[in-house]
Amino acid sequence: MERGHCLVSQQIRRKIVSGDIKISTKTPKRNKTGKFEDPELEKRVQPSSFEPVIGNELFVLDIESQAVFNPGPNQQVYPALLQLPKRQRQRVDITGGFELKRGFTYLIPLQEKVRLRKGERLKSSPKSSIGRVFPITRMVADYSSSFDEIHYITSRNRELDMFLLVQPTAFNLIAHPGIPLNQLRFFKGSDTSLSESELKEVFNQHPIMKTRQRGKLRKHQPVITSEGVQVCLDLSGENTKGISALRARRNPEPVDLAQTADHNPEDYFEPVIPTRGEVRLHGGEYYLASSHGILDIPANLSAELRRHSGLGVRGTWDEAGFIDNGFTGDLVFEFNLTETGGVVLPARFPKPVSFLDFSRSSEPPDKTYGKNIGSNYQGQLGPRPSKHFRPFDYARAAKQYKKLDTDVLVLDSRTLQHLRKSSDGFEPLTEREASELLNLIHEQGFFHSRYDCEDDEEVQQIIPYGVIFDKENRVFTYVRASNIADYGDERLFGKHSIGIGGHIGRIDGPEYVENNLQRKVLTGEVCGDFSNSRLIGTMMSRATPVDRVHFGLIYHINVNGKVTVTDPALSSLGMKTIEEVQSNSAFFETWSKNLIPFLPLLKKQL
Repeated sequence: MERGHCLVSQQIRRKIVSGDIKISTKTPKRNKTGKFEDPELEKRVQPSSFEPVIGNELFVLDIESQAVFNPGPNQQVYPALLQLPKRQRQRVDITGGFELKRGFTYLIPLQEKVRLRKGERLKSSPKSSIGRVFPITRMVADYSSSFDEIHYITSRNRELDMFLLVQPTAFNLIAHPGIPLNQLRFFKGSDTSLSESELKEVFNQHPIMKTRQRGKLRKHQPVITSEGVQVCLDLSGENTKGISALRARRNPEPVDLAQTADHNPEDYFEPVIPTRGEVRLHGGEYYLASSHGILDIPANLSAELRRHSGLGVRGTWDEAGFIDNGFTGDLVFEFNLTETGGVVLPARFPKPVSFLDFSRSSEPPDKTYGKNIGSNYQGQLGPRPSKHFRPFDYARAAKQYKKLDTDVLVLDSRTLQHLRKSSDGFEPLTEREASELLNLIHEQGFFHSRYDCEDDEEVQQIIPYGVIFDKENRVFTYVRASNIADYGDERLFGKHSIGIGGHIGRIDGPEYVENNLQRKVLTGEVCGDFSNSRLIGTMMSRATPVDRVHFGLIYHINVNGKVTVTDPALSSLGMKTIEEVQSNSAFFETWSKNLIPFLPLLKKQL
């Protein structure tokens, strides 16, 4: 007798070809390997799951009277929906994208239909990327009284429509037709999960869980009971620059679910850092954290994290807990505590929080989780946000970049803009205008953490920027370092420049601009016999994000003899003729590139 199992990729394709998963009126074509010729369809067939996609409309439900909608075992969803008063089920066309807002409930039809055969059942869970932005996402289906499950005993070979009940919690989200929000797993038989004795045998044969010790991976034997494999919360921050977890910020800007690596994660997540060896977690907040123990799932097994548990701390531990065959890496918890008042946990000791259930396969899948099939989280380390965000810079969030860990002088961007005719390029100043500008900066400037203002366009960081000429009218040039420890802004790594200068700090007071120029240029980063420094213009640019948060004070400086450098952030330096600089202008950072056409004029300033 065949044992119960979870269907894998090739078995899921057979269900699509047979029409048990109905994706269209036409049977999709397959290549010689058995995979679908349509790459978009093939991408939705995962090692042990299938990803349906949402349609071009949704219904906004009246949360006061119908926030939770599930018709029951003897009804179809859409006819039951129509029985509600119209004002309780507003239909919306989402063809151009639609914002799902916190505090509202949405019923979203899926484009696919399913039919179960005798002995089969279906489970739904949010995709990993969806779970990490924290919506409550539940599947509702025809003739089913359960959320997220369909059983043959109630569906009886009927073709079923499926819907998703979506309630954003931490973030507002933008949904588009054709994107997948959930994944479907098909099970056959009643004993699909591994027993306690089977789990112990598997773990003896295959090191499914490992731990990092002094940079090396070692086999880890977890607690195994009849409830599954115990998993623990790791708050040490050992592999994430001391950051224990990420807490969801209250950001009104929506996350676009159709975008990849688009949003700045620090706008949406705040790092949680231990205080005196302890981590305080608050009830009602949404967190990302990682497991103690790296998973290495063999090809013949898949796993699922138990969503609710009070094993160590009471809470909801995942919004997307399914783990595919072949996955390796840290397990990420998307959790929300239900402990009254929150908890304080020691950072150094792993805390048991939930269990993993493992399901067998009747045959190995013909694809496994990994980069070769476009998987996003293979080998993930720490509490990694979803694919919608750019990589999280743990070192920056933990303020471990020395060059950024300082306060710098800034001014209101609008005030500076009003002093100029344009928001781009170099503009010359008369001697009187230069004096008035310096007085304004000293009177209205204020200090801001460089960590905070590097991506804040409401303020601009004041940068004295000296262009050095020698007696032969050659210009000093250099290349910025490509090491974050030496140069604090990776956006300028490897860029050529003709300007020497830097941020104004508290150390430069009380005559901030003049003292900074003396510290950074005349006696600091470069050395030489300098004379006749004079403020001759300003620089602004909208070309890049780094340009938009800086305001340049352009100084003309003469040097008698050689220029030497003491700052490791500068390399490949030397004096170049104006013609040489002009012929290589494509390699220069924006401000220098904007100044190069003015070099013949600048050399005549003194």
